[in-house]
Amino acid sequence: MINEYQIADFLGRLEQLNGVHAVTFNRGKARGMQALRVYTQAGLSLLITPDRGLDIPELKVRGNNIAFMASPGLVNSTYFVEDHARGFMRNFTVGFLTTGGLSYMGAAPVDSPQGLHGVIANTPAENFDYVVKPELITITGDVREAEMFGPNLILHRCIKIATQANVIEVHDVVENQGPQRQSLMMLYHTNFGYPFFSPATRIDMKPTSSYYRSGVPTDDWNTFTSPQRAAQEVVYYHDLPLGRVIVKSPTTGLQLKLTYSRDTLPVLNQWKLQQTHNYVLGIEPATNNVNGFDQAKKEQTLEYLEPGEQRTFDLSYEFTPLEGK
Repeated sequence: MINEYQIADFLGRLEQLNGVHAVTFNRGKARGMQALRVYTQAGLSLLITPDRGLDIPELKVRGNNIAFMASPGLVNSTYFVEDHARGFMRNFTVGFLTTGGLSYMGAAPVDSPQGLHGVIANTPAENFDYVVKPELITITGDVREAEMFGPNLILHRCIKIATQANVIEVHDVVENQGPQRQSLMMLYHTNFGYPFFSPATRIDMKPTSSYYRSGVPTDDWNTFTSPQRAAQEVVYYHDLPLGRVIVKSPTTGLQLKLTYSRDTLPVLNQWKLQQTHNYVLGIEPATNNVNGFDQAKKEQTLEYLEPGEQRTFDLSYEFTPLEGK
């Protein structure tokens, strides 16, 4: 067995196996957007966008596409206008990971200027950096939601990408740097598209209860069909005692184990959309369900940060060969 020090003798540069390319797009609505294209010897290839909240719009594992890309494609945050749900949807790449928050997320209230899923996914990072080591790539940055006489919340994000295993870890700390108590809502909109998501896909988890968005109990959350033109989106809420979900993809021969900090992300939202050209599965750990700010306040499930207080959120995405084919 050749160790990592001996491997270096075979290389002209370490980037031969693992690296980060800092790029700027120059076409279409992505024009001017800064991004980091990351690749590893284990088989990960992903795009991270500091100009879009340090989210992850693209992900491939050993050449297999994992994420869903919606019709807007890659869109720079400069195009974002908070116009209820429509403003968010015009910029919604969907991608592998889109973050919702920080002070609100979920459905946009009818009589409020708040938009769908907040502004953080359309906010550029104030500072970001990356470090490439033989065993680990680390990307860090801060993303701020702020307004005069309003929230001043900052998201400290650290993404760790293993180079010798297909593992991505997201460590977030949200801090209230304002003078007033501030609401906190977080959503980790993790999305899967073809071929990782197909009619053969199955979710391995054991919720104690599952409900439609309407509140009606259901058990049809683990059945999938081929795309249908008339299909409508379905949203489920799960009570999952353990913060762990396994998504199995026979089409690609891969499975994903998603683990998350259930103490700070107690709700698991699921999004199932099987429409022609809009074929996507979302597994979304969150502080609340996606019925939105007003509903959370009404139900007294809205969380808050006092001035100077911090809250930590951790997620791990581990891709391995499919078990139990």
